[in-house]
Amino acid sequence: NSPSRDVLHSSRIPSEFDIPQIKQVLAESLADLAKYDAQIEGLMRIIAELQQKRANLKKYVDEHRNLLSSMRKFPSEILGEIFGFCCNEYGLSVNRKTPLENFQVDAPALVLSQVCYRWRYVVISSPSLW
Repeated sequence: NSPSRDVLHSSRIPSEFDIPQIKQVLAESLADLAKYDAQIEGLMRIIAELQQKRANLKKYVDEHRNLLSSMRKFPSEILGEIFGFCCNEYGLSVNRKTPLENFQVDAPALVLSQVCYRWRYVVISSPSLW
């Protein structure tokens, strides 16, 4: 119901009578925009909070799902044997192709020991890996 509709779609200049009405419609519209912005901001906070709660619940579910993993039932002795195949016979090697290059240290047992607490225990308990 804007008196400016006719003026917007024509080349007519707003009259002295139209200007206060246009200003009133503009002020009301700006107030409505501010209300929408406030509502959107509130909803975005709610969405962010829900996303955080969802992420926390997803982590909780994943942790509990991992408790049922078949790897948890896998005997540590066999895991140690597999680790033995993954590590070379020295367990640690230091290489440098040229005198100007940095040393490259390969320590497969160290890498395996950083996967999780259980793997660390298996690696530390297997002197043959070192």
